[in-house]
Amino acid sequence: MKLKVGVTKMYKDVAENIGIKNYSVVDPYNTKLKDKYSLLIISKGYKNRVKKLNPFPIFEISSATFDDLIDSVMELGKLNIGSPRKIEKYLLDIEEKKRHVKSLKFNRDVEVNPVSEFVKKVVLDLGIPISENGIPVVPDYMVDRFRKKDILILKTHRYDLNTLERVEDRYLSLINLLNSL
Repeated sequence: MKLKVGVTKMYKDVAENIGIKNYSVVDPYNTKLKDKYSLLIISKGYKNRVKKLNPFPIFEISSATFDDLIDSVMELGKLNIGSPRKIEKYLLDIEEKKRHVKSLKFNRDVEVNPVSEFVKKVVLDLGIPISENGIPVVPDYMVDRFRKKDILILKTHRYDLNTLERVEDRYLSLINLLNSL
């Protein structure tokens, strides 16, 4: 029996990069799906919401950091969906971007205070000092809760980029923010 996979628009490129053949782009967050799916691939943190509308097996992709994306792709590979060769190539592509970003020079003397776990993961991965008194680093989706003065705003969900580019962009944005101080 062939698996039928539903994947959210945000992760369509992951399905293509790892060689999933039989997939459809779906919106399981807000829509009761008409078709039956062997697996839904969604963003981490939405499983309960999706399960209420669409009682299918769910895989949550975590992609805040390069390592999150690597772990998610490896777990998808263990489910025997996609092509082992394509999965291996995609993992190498992620590792290459990760090495490049980590080789960049940036201001490591600034202490920051990440205001979300999502941002904290990127900050920790870059080895940036964290302090309660540091400059707040705010994800763009939480910016209305803060005065725009004296904070660093991190773009987190650029939908014009594919998944790997989005992850890389978060790191590059944070590095650029630090270097602009």
